[in-house]
Amino acid sequence: MQENPNNEGNTPQKLPPVKMSPLVQWGYKYHSIVILIVCLLAIFGIYALNVMNKNEFPNFTIREGVLVAVCPGASAEEMKDRVMRPMEDFIFSYKEVKKSKTRSNATNGMVMTFIELDDNVTDADAFWTKFNMGMPTLKQALPSNVLGTQLISNFGETSAILLTMQSDQKTYRELNDYMDDLLDRLRTIPSVSTLSVTGSLDEQISVIVDPDRLS
Repeated sequence: MQENPNNEGNTPQKLPPVKMSPLVQWGYKYHSIVILIVCLLAIFGIYALNVMNKNEFPNFTIREGVLVAVCPGASAEEMKDRVMRPMEDFIFSYKEVKKSKTRSNATNGMVMTFIELDDNVTDADAFWTKFNMGMPTLKQALPSNVLGTQLISNFGETSAILLTMQSDQKTYRELNDYMDDLLDRLRTIPSVSTLSVTGSLDEQISVIVDPDRLS
């Protein structure tokens, strides 16, 4: 029976020493300073959490809008040639518009142009106000059979609340009066911007005929 010359006496081999980085060596040497820095950071974090601005609904700039033109009876080709091109010429005349992201869609009787503003535009409301002031110039360049154009730029509200009103005893006219009173109260709130009513019905009269009584 021969012994392995490479492992005489089963002596464990020594591992090479681990080389630590200078930063770790400095932390071991001056551990009290490391503890002091960690405590200062923790105290500063607690203080910052108490004084930092917190907003449940943060403000951000929406740089998108939609310009719609309606012309009943016109085909998609006519809308593209006679309506969409003047609209794009008018839109691209503003340097704030990002031409690479702005796109148009022409269908029968309607043209929709999705407008994208440059990233450096911080006050989008001011731009849309200036854009609306130039809308009469666009209307002069469009055909006379175009019923109208509309700019939609206020769809980027950060939050919305839906309120419903119904009653089995009140008439439609009374419900409309209650809704008008509710709108007047909501307008007094500074944070409320856009209000719209959907689903209201006009008062109607129903006539029911009884054939037995008529006979």
